[in-house]
Amino acid sequence: MNPSAELLDDFVRVAHRIVWCTLVTVDRRGRPRSRVVHPYWERDGDRITGWVFSRPTPLKLAHLANHPYVSCSYWDPAHEIAVAECGAEWAPSDKDKVRALFGNAEPPLGYDADMLGPEDSYSVLKLTPWRLSTAKHSWQKEA
Repeated sequence: MNPSAELLDDFVRVAHRIVWCTLVTVDRRGRPRSRVVHPYWERDGDRITGWVFSRPTPLKLAHLANHPYVSCSYWDPAHEIAVAECGAEWAPSDKDKVRALFGNAEPPLGYDADMLGPEDSYSVLKLTPWRLSTAKHSWQKEA
């Protein structure tokens, strides 16, 4: 079963309003490593995909090679939350698509990816949720 439309609407509303989230990877010893990122969540019917521009540093490459999963957590001072637990993969062939998604969105979600520097200095992470939650709704993909 896929997530409900209500959950997807609520998740995207919260995530795109808050904009920045904490993304956690796991190192080779099983320890968490967090960083702040700026995802765009794309709805496609009853599915959602997250897109993040990121520099493929040796550390991130190693983390995702050993544990291809991330946790994305949004929070604001009014305690509105959205959490996505996701499979993560590098998707450099989607760079133009993701540039357009961010470029066509209104700020603060949207921005011109040229500010990231030369195109060969960053790549795209594709996030595919297996669990989503907000304060009102939750969903987990069946095993």
